[in-house]
Amino acid sequence: MNLIVSHNDNRALVGPSLGDVRPRCPVIYEGKRSARLADFDDLSWIGGVYTRDGKTVHALAHTELRGERTSGQCPAGRYSSCLLNTVTALVSHDGGRNFHQEDKGRPPVVATLPYGFPTDREARVGYANPSNIIEHDGWFYAFIFADGYRDQRRGNCVIRTKDLDDPFSWRAWNGADFSTKFIDPFRISGEDPKAHVCAPVVPNVIGRMIGGIVKHRESGTMIAVFGDRRRAADGRWVEGIFASTSSDFFAWSEPSLVLGAQLLWDKCCEESHAYFYPTLIDPEARTLSFEDVGASAFLYLTRYQLKNCGVTWNRDLVRVQVAIRRTS
Repeated sequence: MNLIVSHNDNRALVGPSLGDVRPRCPVIYEGKRSARLADFDDLSWIGGVYTRDGKTVHALAHTELRGERTSGQCPAGRYSSCLLNTVTALVSHDGGRNFHQEDKGRPPVVATLPYGFPTDREARVGYANPSNIIEHDGWFYAFIFADGYRDQRRGNCVIRTKDLDDPFSWRAWNGADFSTKFIDPFRISGEDPKAHVCAPVVPNVIGRMIGGIVKHRESGTMIAVFGDRRRAADGRWVEGIFASTSSDFFAWSEPSLVLGAQLLWDKCCEESHAYFYPTLIDPEARTLSFEDVGASAFLYLTRYQLKNCGVTWNRDLVRVQVAIRRTS
C-alpha cells in the first residue's frame, strides 16, 4: 500500500494496509529545478496517480515554473507574481518506488496556458493541483484548477484521455466537447489562444479546487470533495470540507458540508490548525487506484500547524471516517 506524501521532494507512506502505513525516507520523485521554463521541470508535486497492474503507475503532477529565478524573465521578482502553474505527466515502472518524466522528445506537458511566460499579472496563473484519476466508460478523467487569466476563466476544468501512456493525448472540456488540446507555447506559436483553454465546470456551484473524486459503487454517482466557505440556509457562513455529486462530470449538486474546519487560506489567529487537500479513500475499494467507495470511507486531509497566525512546516496527514448515503 502506497500513499504519496506530495511535496517538491515527493516521498511515500508504505505498509500492508491504509491503517498501517509508515514513512519511507527515499525520495520517489524530485524535479530538476530547471530555470529554463521550456523544460517544464522545476518543482513538481505528485497529484493524481493511476495503476491497472500495481507495477506501472501513471501520475499527474502539479509543476511550478518560477520565473523570478531567470534574470529579466519576470519584472515583479516575487514568487507568487512570477509563478506559472502547469500539469505534467510522470510514470513509475516499479510500483511507485520511483517516478520520472519519460523521454517523449519533448516535455510531457498535459496542461499549460497557450501564452509565453505571462508578466502582465500580479499573482499566479495557469493550471494547478490535478485531482486523482478515475476511469469511466473507457476514459480516464481528472480535474485541474484554472486561475482566471486572459482567455482562461477561473474554475475546475475536467480533462480526459484513453491512453495514459501518451501525456499529449489529454483533452479538455470546452463547454461542448472534449476537443480542446493544450499547446506548449515555448514550441508552438501562431495558434488562436481561445482554442486552447478549457471551460470550467459549474463554477457557480464548485468555485474552489476539487481535491478528489470517487465513484459510489452502488449508484455509480461521482462524488467530489473540496474545501470552501459557503453561506448556509440560515444565512451563516460555514467553512470546511464539502461534497458534491454528479452522474456525468458536468452537472453537480448543491454542495453539502462533510466536515467543519478552518481552511488553509483562512489563518485565523485564534486557531492552532488549518486543513486542506481533501480526498476520499475507501480501504475496501475494488480498484487498485481507490477510485470507488461504498457505504463509508475515510476523508483524508493535510493538517497544518499554525504559529503567530502563519503556516509552519509542521504538517500531518489525518483522516476522519465518514458515512456515504443516497438521498434520493
